[in-house]
Amino acid sequence: MKALSLSLFLAAAVSLQASAQTPTWIHDTIATGTGYKKNVYYSLENGTAGIADADNWHIGFSTGTFEEGVLTNSADKAIKLYEISSNPLDFGTDLTAAFNTAVAANPMPFYNSNTIWNTGAFNQGSAMYGWGDYISATHWIEGVVVFGLVTATDTFQVFIEDKQTYQVPNAPVFNFKIAQLDGSQSISRSIALGVTGYKDRAFVYYNIETDSFINREPAKSSWDFVFTNYNDENVVMGNEYYKVFGILNNSATRAAKVDTADAEFDNIIGNYASYTYDSTINSIGRKWKASGMSGVQMVDSLCYFVKVRNGDVWQLVFTASNSGAHPTDPGMVAMKKRKVYKNTTSVADANNAITVFTAFPNPTNNSLQVVFESAQPNSKNTITLTDMTGRKVYSNSLSAISGLQTITIPTASLANGNYILSVVSGGHQAIEKIVVHH
Repeated sequence: MKALSLSLFLAAAVSLQASAQTPTWIHDTIATGTGYKKNVYYSLENGTAGIADADNWHIGFSTGTFEEGVLTNSADKAIKLYEISSNPLDFGTDLTAAFNTAVAANPMPFYNSNTIWNTGAFNQGSAMYGWGDYISATHWIEGVVVFGLVTATDTFQVFIEDKQTYQVPNAPVFNFKIAQLDGSQSISRSIALGVTGYKDRAFVYYNIETDSFINREPAKSSWDFVFTNYNDENVVMGNEYYKVFGILNNSATRAAKVDTADAEFDNIIGNYASYTYDSTINSIGRKWKASGMSGVQMVDSLCYFVKVRNGDVWQLVFTASNSGAHPTDPGMVAMKKRKVYKNTTSVADANNAITVFTAFPNPTNNSLQVVFESAQPNSKNTITLTDMTGRKVYSNSLSAISGLQTITIPTASLANGNYILSVVSGGHQAIEKIVVHH
């Protein structure tokens, strides 16, 4: 999704600028270790929120009831994922030849999206949601595609049978099957994500080699971004996306990158509300540093304004970073931060700025009906539809009115696939994933 402009509360901004006391910088460091082998989940308010081994899992399942995201581990360079059959009945048969044919025809593996969490490598397959199709009678997603998953030690066939979202205990529930590539040693597994300890996480993880589920990340409300390796589609080497070290944001985090002279960092607080805030998860990413012959260097003209889940805004500057091969403190990142805006509106009130938001039919064919209501009738509303590369395929701006508003978005000319619908009203945003399927 492309960057979108978020206007913050003018009265609070004026109050902050009029304050006689400038917010104080807070300095902090994190360390991800040799080879960046630790993921560090970080809260701007509270510091490190959790640390997890980066390479102890292979598949990640989204816990959201209406989210179909299934990830592969970007931190593990050995992992590669391919579609080897679109017939579910092929699972458990010898798919060695099919795997070799698939790799020869499409040598680039599937990767997780770098812009949205809910589009993982498994969502890149040929089915409506990558790995499966939506069934309107049950509101479940049922598996269609059989995948070949390469790990550091073996190659497996993987079939996600379904994601059950209604009328089952502890929903949502993922059911899936694993087998050797030749179809032998087939096992079936199930994970109920609506239970305590899982439902407040963004993803729950599975290690295919140890046949174990791993609860490795902190509660999604407790962190703003994670320091991690990920595959960068902008750097292609051979038939692979290059693995880089950087930052991926929590889905509730927005960041605005500001390029300025280092001496001006203290003087731009009053302008934070006018900057462009980006909702993509790699809006901080890796470009705050650069690698060279002398090691990792900071891009010292950059700072970020980061809007977090509760509406607070922080100014963030990275001051030092070591490579994962540094002899004394590998994978260290040093930063300074300060809170430049404290949101005094409750989270409940902020979430209710858009009081109604629905889009139908979804999946859609020829047209999409968007219905919404804003609690701020004098605000400007912006409706956009973007594809998964961030390309805007529809945009409309209009003044809010009292009551419901309906917009029709033509979709007949759009390619089959996943899109992101966004409605921004009064500085608040509602997002829905849309599937176009002709």
